[in-house]
Amino acid sequence: MKGINIFNPVDIEREYYLKIIEYAKANGIDHIQINGPIHNLQKGNIGGMITYKKYTQFNGEQDLDYVNLNLEVVNECLNISHGYGIKTYIWHHELDLPDGLKDEFPEIVNEYGDVEVSHPIVKDFLENRIKDFFDAYPKMDGVVLTLHETKIPLLKLKNQKLGKIERVKFVTQTLYDACKKYGKELIVRPFASIAEDYEMMTKAYEEISKDLVIMDKWTQFDWSLCLPHNKFFEKIKNNPLIVETDIFGEYFGKGNLPIYLYGHITEKYEYCQRFKPIGYCSRIDRAGAHNFGTVNEVNYVIMQALTGKKDVETEVNRFFNEKYNENGQVVKELMLETENLQKAIFYINGYYFTELSRFPSLNHSKNHFYFEIMKDNYEIKSNEWFIPIGWERGSIENLLFEKQTAVEKSEKLFNKIKELQDKLSQENYADLYNKFANLYFVAKIWQELLNVYIYYVKAVENGVAFENQLTASLERLKNINDEGKALLEDKFYPLIADNLTGGTTKQDKVETFIEEVKASYRAEKKARDNTDKNLTDYIICGGALESHSLKKEVNFSDTLIYKNQLCRIPGNINGLKWSGINAHGWFSYEIRVKPNSENTIKILCGSVNGRLDVKITIDGVEKEIREEISKEKWITFNYFAKSGKDKIEIRIDKISANVSLVYIIQVI
Repeated sequence: MKGINIFNPVDIEREYYLKIIEYAKANGIDHIQINGPIHNLQKGNIGGMITYKKYTQFNGEQDLDYVNLNLEVVNECLNISHGYGIKTYIWHHELDLPDGLKDEFPEIVNEYGDVEVSHPIVKDFLENRIKDFFDAYPKMDGVVLTLHETKIPLLKLKNQKLGKIERVKFVTQTLYDACKKYGKELIVRPFASIAEDYEMMTKAYEEISKDLVIMDKWTQFDWSLCLPHNKFFEKIKNNPLIVETDIFGEYFGKGNLPIYLYGHITEKYEYCQRFKPIGYCSRIDRAGAHNFGTVNEVNYVIMQALTGKKDVETEVNRFFNEKYNENGQVVKELMLETENLQKAIFYINGYYFTELSRFPSLNHSKNHFYFEIMKDNYEIKSNEWFIPIGWERGSIENLLFEKQTAVEKSEKLFNKIKELQDKLSQENYADLYNKFANLYFVAKIWQELLNVYIYYVKAVENGVAFENQLTASLERLKNINDEGKALLEDKFYPLIADNLTGGTTKQDKVETFIEEVKASYRAEKKARDNTDKNLTDYIICGGALESHSLKKEVNFSDTLIYKNQLCRIPGNINGLKWSGINAHGWFSYEIRVKPNSENTIKILCGSVNGRLDVKITIDGVEKEIREEISKEKWITFNYFAKSGKDKIEIRIDKISANVSLVYIIQVI
């Protein structure tokens, strides 16, 4: 199977869809997967493309204009692709239930306040939605199912009648049987970041049917180039495998920066071939951007050559020579450095140092230890996706040298591109100019970003002496950003559109970051100044230097400046808006205690809605707290530390859809 995945994760659009079908036909692509606005609560998933027949009372929750657009455009395109012999699959995430379902049928809610997955009404709803979908789109060939990133987090629900594997099997079996009933296919994506979950999910899939096709990414966890081969493929024993690839550069420029992924694509393809996949499906766009007509289209050519058993070098040379004529090999030479150059920009000594190749938010920076690792004695124990096993930072001087070298190389490439102005078509030159100009400015911005982290840490640790350097670094960062915007206007890469919810207004993430850093530093300095220095230990939660061997669930523990105070959330920051999404996160710290002594542990908690629902575990002893609070509240525990015990773990779990905040932890 040779597939492509489109509309990541944006609204269906007719002109691009029609173009993709013709591209698929011309390049021997036999199936198309439609992603669509999966994160949009009204438009996402199959429910956002239909009106319900049996459960008509929930039809008001969709965007009906978007439903009608899909009914017209998708069916028109399905007729064309079906005529070409090209299959089409729709992406769908579960559990994605209407908000009103639990109000209409309160019996589906268990004593914990969560939807009971195995309830007959839930099963009936899922079956009827599949029926309604294929009635509306009769030429759709099947569904690609993911059991994550949903309103109801299937694997994180508490007190269910079914365990994890039974839950996965129940929902998958329900959809598999429903698809089969209508002569349609189901493809499943494990999309698990924990080996235990992956084994559990693949076991469930195998028990449902050994014919059930499993699709997963060729990089383990996600799309960063620093992530390893997907070793989880070894756990797929008896089911067919489709390899999901990114040849767009989702984490490396999102189409805005030049990227020649020859090394990455060929290396990953060679690895995946060991597992004898039945095919590949490649992501070719993101957030409305694609590589057609640009220099980055070369990556599509590489993938097509590999899957078509053609000589890659011959096909690559053909692409450059046909597109740039006598300057083809010149452009190719300039592109050869771009993969390693982006790694030098977006990594620090091999550690992913950005946010999905975008300028990182303050929250992301704290969650991925970008401040913490600038300490002389840094400590990372979280073992998350982007942290290579056994990673060592090396010297700060080497990190600064890495960034300076990236600036110099990207500037040299940009200047060489400018020499081609009168030798290329206006369209091709504009594409190269914008991409290489962005590469140069991004290199400068990330160089200064590193300085911001360094000076913030020094200012927190050493006071006023470094505050001026932090201020100056933030000012330089702003000036570089302003210079890039003046040159490239709306083509400037750090500007980002709100693509997850369908918005088009571009936000300046650099400016936002600068203001957040200033606010964070003020809040952290105030909190530290007001903290008794005679405490055995303390943590300013959500601060830049909170580490204390911080561990947390990937993507489910965020920081926040709430009412001018720093705090950490045992859950995803989106929970402030979508309380049912990512509802059950956790984080933990190691904190010092006095051995052979009675210790008093105080935790300052709060809430965004006046309700505190949290489980606090101290050295293995759990206590659930459920109460109404009108303002921040200190929760106090007595803990006797045995002789020789000078550290304990404190873990905070979110136990309902209510958002709890944790500000400060103290040991007296």
